[in-house]
Amino acid sequence: MLFDPVKFIEEVKPQLEQIVDGKAIAAVSGGVDSTTAAALAYRILGDKVIPVMIDTGFLREREAEKVKSMVGNLMPLQVVDVSEKFISELEGISDAEEKRKKFRELFYNTLSELVKKYNAKYLIQGTIAADWVETQGGIKTQHNVLVQLGIDTERMWGFKVVEPLADLYKNEVRDLARYLGLPKEIYNRQPFPGPGLLVRIVGKVTKEKLELVRKATKVVEKYLDSMDYSQYFAVIFESTSSYEPEISKGVGCDVYTYTAKATGVKGDVRAYGRIAKVECNNKDYEKLRKVMEKITSYDITHVTVKVGEDNPEGKYTIGIRAVLTQDFMTAEFAKIDWEFLEKMESEISSLSKNIKEVVYDITTKPPATIEFE
Repeated sequence: MLFDPVKFIEEVKPQLEQIVDGKAIAAVSGGVDSTTAAALAYRILGDKVIPVMIDTGFLREREAEKVKSMVGNLMPLQVVDVSEKFISELEGISDAEEKRKKFRELFYNTLSELVKKYNAKYLIQGTIAADWVETQGGIKTQHNVLVQLGIDTERMWGFKVVEPLADLYKNEVRDLARYLGLPKEIYNRQPFPGPGLLVRIVGKVTKEKLELVRKATKVVEKYLDSMDYSQYFAVIFESTSSYEPEISKGVGCDVYTYTAKATGVKGDVRAYGRIAKVECNNKDYEKLRKVMEKITSYDITHVTVKVGEDNPEGKYTIGIRAVLTQDFMTAEFAKIDWEFLEKMESEISSLSKNIKEVVYDITTKPPATIEFE
């Protein structure tokens, strides 16, 4: 059944008007979900809604500035810069779930302060169906899933949570955003996790890794923006790895596993396993897919393939991820032309002498999640 944005607004309008009887903060991350939720709420409730974007320090280059400019004719977005606090509090943390939970604590403490500042009673946010399904399933903690976990937001932070998009999936949110008049740059915008680049720094969080993945993200988006992929991005992790003779023999390629771990989903439950790298002359994606399926029968959640040559002086791996999906619950990896990948690799490798190598993720969802953390 096709999603009808007009019918959806007719249904959600009385609910919002009934729920929100005072001022509300609308949290905007810059992604399509939160921006659409804020624009919808502002359209229905007007000045009762105060749209706010928190600059956590983990945004893409000039992200807050760009989003504020793009939505300026639809709502008066305010930007609150707390980047120094977030980076200092998260620096040094390695575990994926610990990062997400610490980010959630900092994020909602900041929103709690804003709620008090504006004498508001509500927080409007862009939680969608995929967020709470993954969190309730124990796959990964989405920072914006609270009520579904039984968290009492009024007791903890002093506000009630309102989630007008909680039953929608990404494709439906895009249709709604288009109908609301959000610019193409928003409704076709790359999905960007609430914790931002934090979850694209695999393993220990450092300022150096943050700046490198920010630069690599800019390169990946420059090359892939014109493609019709559902999501694409860069990740960074330490290059330390070891050769896997048994796995290599089984798949007919040299296989290495990194010390870094990434989140996956196996049998509808969360898996936190190793990242593998395949080195072979085979560039046939269908054959590589079969290799991936064999490798992920081990405690491996993401399989990557080497692109280009090593820099022996480097210490970091940059991973490129591009997927095709309708609902973000399952996904196929994109079959990017190898010459195109090599051009990206060359530009990414030139960013820093500390980049050792570039790899491309060839894992479907499941067994991988789309994000690495």
